[in-house]
Amino acid sequence: MLNRTAAWRKATAPKFPDDPRNMKAAHTLDKLALEATNLTDEQWAALKPYFSWSSEKWRNGLSHTARQTGFMFRAGDLAYFIKALLQNLSPSSVAA
Repeated sequence: MLNRTAAWRKATAPKFPDDPRNMKAAHTLDKLALEATNLTDEQWAALKPYFSWSSEKWRNGLSHTARQTGFMFRAGDLAYFIKALLQNLSPSSVAA
């Protein structure tokens, strides 16, 4: 999902040449995709209750969080992304 959203941001960037956020977000998403292979046990424990590729809530939460990267939040590290993802997945979230 991170790689797919990065590709989408790269494809969107030429439509908005005066807005550098798409390319910055794409680079951040590429970096996060690489970092995601090194989840800590603590990060995985927090995500595990939500994780399932067959879960619409999981897919929507992940997609929404990836699309927010570089726009709704600027932090570019995996810990911050996971925090935002968990917020989007929480029962009180309207994003899921």
